Amino acid sequence: MTETTTTPVLITGSGPTGLVAALWLAQSGIKIRIIERAEGPRIGSRGYGLQPRTFELFRYLGVQDQVQKSAVPIPTMQAYKIPGGTIPVKTWDLYEKRQPWPDRPYANGMCLEQSVLEDILRQRLADYGVSVEFGYALADLEQIEDDVIATVAMCKNGKPTEETKKITAKYVIGADGAKGTSRKLLGLTFLGETRDADGMVWGDVEIEGLHPGYNQPLSHTKDINSIMIRPFAPGSKKFHVGIIGQNFDPIEETNPDKANEFIRRQTGIEGLSFGKWSWISYYKPNMRVVNKFQAGRVFIVGDAAHVHSPSGGQGINCGVQDASNIAWKIALVLKSLAPPSLLDTYTEERLPVITQMLYATSQLYSNLVAKEKPEMDVPENTVVPATAGDRSQFLQWRNDALELYGVNYRYSSIVHEERTDTSLWDAENVIAHAYSGYEGRDTLCAGDRAPDAPNLFDIRKNETKSLLDIFTPSKHAILVFTKLSALDPHILETIQEYPADIVQSFIITKSAGDHGGDIKVSPFQTDVLEDREGHAATSYRILQDDLTIFIVRPDSYIGAVVGNAAGIKKYFSKILV
Repeated sequence: MTETTTTPVLITGSGPTGLVAALWLAQSGIKIRIIERAEGPRIGSRGYGLQPRTFELFRYLGVQDQVQKSAVPIPTMQAYKIPGGTIPVKTWDLYEKRQPWPDRPYANGMCLEQSVLEDILRQRLADYGVSVEFGYALADLEQIEDDVIATVAMCKNGKPTEETKKITAKYVIGADGAKGTSRKLLGLTFLGETRDADGMVWGDVEIEGLHPGYNQPLSHTKDINSIMIRPFAPGSKKFHVGIIGQNFDPIEETNPDKANEFIRRQTGIEGLSFGKWSWISYYKPNMRVVNKFQAGRVFIVGDAAHVHSPSGGQGINCGVQDASNIAWKIALVLKSLAPPSLLDTYTEERLPVITQMLYATSQLYSNLVAKEKPEMDVPENTVVPATAGDRSQFLQWRNDALELYGVNYRYSSIVHEERTDTSLWDAENVIAHAYSGYEGRDTLCAGDRAPDAPNLFDIRKNETKSLLDIFTPSKHAILVFTKLSALDPHILETIQEYPADIVQSFIITKSAGDHGGDIKVSPFQTDVLEDREGHAATSYRILQDDLTIFIVRPDSYIGAVVGNAAGIKKYFSKILV
């Protein structure tokens, strides 16, 4: 007899996206199970680019400190003269180096092996009594009125066996990647293109024989576009290798011996000695996205929903945002605090973002493979900053879209904006900015990322904190900007109508004066934060003495910008029962 068990949420796939979804739900008090086809933790760097916006979400989950300790800065790129590979001919930054700002404490992306990131997330998940069930793959789905019955198969040597069990869940999150079964079982279309003429080989290998100054080489050759060799750390003999371009057989080059010979032949570097490849795989460039991210009670996230070239380092980062978007909504529905229709906004909000991201990264990839070799008519050791040169060149191209600070949901049916007159907005234009945002326009509206603000003094706790310290994956945060003398008690009374386990509130004022104690001991228990340096007022575009209320969602996007208690009720009427 087939074993049958139950769980509120089943997650299939334990890559970064699946683990973030699991952790988000666990921190919201939702019991979950997470299965993984592989029979143990994966090894290898694989996806390793982390963008600044992702660090903010990791901070909410309690893993950012460890991520920061384990990650390394994105290294400077360098092109070498071929054959030989010892004379650098050009050096440039992949991204413009930035300084942190009060509203953006994380200014630059970093590199972290995917296997290390997954280990960090698994360890954090274990704090909530959850562990990955390795060696099980999704085999079938049956949706009935109030449940999903998932058939999972035990795997051996990476392949499903006939030994199965059933798991009944209220909801299923498919995070099993581009080659997983969740999308296929749902019958979702996968729109886009495959670049059949192009290919990539990626892997991690030990190499000796490179000259000591080899940092982040980009060795262009005649027959293909480039061979990239990146050390795991300064002085390391272990390298992440990528072969990118055309006119070679990527499947054949996944044979370690053939890959070694290929690199020797194409670079012309003498004396190269290769150790063990910890992993090696080929990639055929696909740029695709599903027509919808949900079918009934099943949702797909990350690579299961969208695939693209590695250009721009968006993969893990967009998957993390998928996970955070759907997880807080599922949590509210399972707590019977929100209607199931809230879950429909997952596709509504994420599909425009991903569609535009695919367009941007596809352009970046096209520009990469279009270059047979770097410009060699520059003096040796020329350093080219990321802000200089032709923006069509991929390795000099970056903007705020890649950092994901611009991602917004202004077009969403569940956000509510009162400070700005949205009747003048063009709906198509708003959707067109879902990915790139409104950088430099001095505007902040419902649907935008909630900025940080440091050095806020918490009167009740007698400590200094930032807004990122108070945002959590399980609660909305209501920020009431006001002078205490002008505070309408009806606002606090309205806030208290909502459950304390899903809503927290803060009064942000320039100076509490003698009123802080009154608020601290009041029956409302709303914390008062003094914005002594004005960072919060600046970040949130608050004019002096204005009463403005921001409601920040659990995924740290602004759900509403309102001016009174009625506005608070209007927003929550969109998401709560």
